[in-house]
Amino acid sequence: MLAITIAILSFPFLMFYSNYSTEQKIYEITVEPDSSFPKWKEYDYSVENLEVCMKGFERYIKVDIKNLALCEARSAWGWYSPNGRSCWGEWDFEYSKNEIVDIRFRVGDSSPGPGATYRIELDGFHLGDVEISATNSWYIVTVHNVSINAGKHALFLGTYQMDYYPDIWLDYIMIGDLKIEAEEYNRMGGNDPDPDLRGLTVYPRDIKVQIWDGEPTTGELIDEMVVGKEQLVIDCKHQFAANTYYAHYIENNGTFTVEIPWKSKKLIHEIYVIVDPDNELEEINEDNNIISKIVFSMPLDFIFSYFPILTKYFYITLT
Repeated sequence: MLAITIAILSFPFLMFYSNYSTEQKIYEITVEPDSSFPKWKEYDYSVENLEVCMKGFERYIKVDIKNLALCEARSAWGWYSPNGRSCWGEWDFEYSKNEIVDIRFRVGDSSPGPGATYRIELDGFHLGDVEISATNSWYIVTVHNVSINAGKHALFLGTYQMDYYPDIWLDYIMIGDLKIEAEEYNRMGGNDPDPDLRGLTVYPRDIKVQIWDGEPTTGELIDEMVVGKEQLVIDCKHQFAANTYYAHYIENNGTFTVEIPWKSKKLIHEIYVIVDPDNELEEINEDNNIISKIVFSMPLDFIFSYFPILTKYFYITLT
């Protein structure tokens, strides 16, 4: 039986009801504007807890890179799907008990107006459809009173056929009290005729970190890297020959610890760590992107060469 959607306007939110089978329940779906932190396009990476430590006879620089604000899953490209799979993502999760829960998405839309229509499924069962206005702002979509059993499940969110590419943003998903970060999707894709233009991506992604001995740009660059977990994304801009690649991200309120070996070359160093050194990410706070620490560190080569003499006159601990 075809899905039937009835929309009822009731300020300040919209209510949608779907009945896709005579044997399945009609679920109430509400959409409410959400202005809580982090707001639309509020990004903030910080550098914290810089230290230089020893492991055996190896010296290491260790530092935490934190994401204090948004990380989201976004659509790449995807058209021409009558069954809610123009652009879609799927999240696996395990629930600990049998109960009736609300399922909530924090979602936004920056597509050409009026916005995208979404299809929501749990374990392959169609819970309903919902329209998100293209207002460049966040909404909380709630599917009310869904019965769920203890065990493993899969949640699906996808868009229907449109005359333009969907530009959807997903922050997080709540199943009862269980929170899933949207960027941690397990599967994604789309039905676009061009297989290069489909699926989801993550943002912010591939944020660069530099470690310097001395002030950035004038000192010695010790190392440079991108930080975070790996996630498969679609290359909608054709920046890579294979059209898909693994990007790196740090989830909202997440921490990625960088630890690299380092050899001291002199007695006094000032170590700097800077995240997003080229200001590629527009952030709500740029002042927490750099940290420095003065390190007194005798080169190990010098210590080992003169160890018998030094220990005769000084008490030496390798730290």
